[in-house]
Amino acid sequence: MTGFCYMVVSSCGSIVIYDPVFSLRYRQHAANLIGANGGFIARLRRFGLMLSGMHRWWNTRNIEALSGLREKLTPENRYIYDEFARFRNASFWNRLAGLYRTRLYRQTFAGNITLWLAALCKRL
Repeated sequence: MTGFCYMVVSSCGSIVIYDPVFSLRYRQHAANLIGANGGFIARLRRFGLMLSGMHRWWNTRNIEALSGLREKLTPENRYIYDEFARFRNASFWNRLAGLYRTRLYRQTFAGNITLWLAALCKRL
């Protein structure tokens, strides 16, 4: 399931079950956006994308795409959606407070550091 599909399904209240058993053969290749992309060079590349504003661009597109589904979001996810859409354009301290208040996080320690750096640099 792509990240956006997961975001839509889970934010509207559907239950998503993680299955740790691999059941789909997926061919990895150098241009993958998702998958075995955890090396140092890949992390450095993603950090560069964050600094360039690409993550901000992606987040803007996601906010726009979810706007039509806003009323279908669970109350908690509607709050997080509204807060994120607001605080990402706020002042430095309000961005940090909003990130803390919404408890947003990434899947890895390095991802979480990048998330907080993105908030510091107004790249959310």
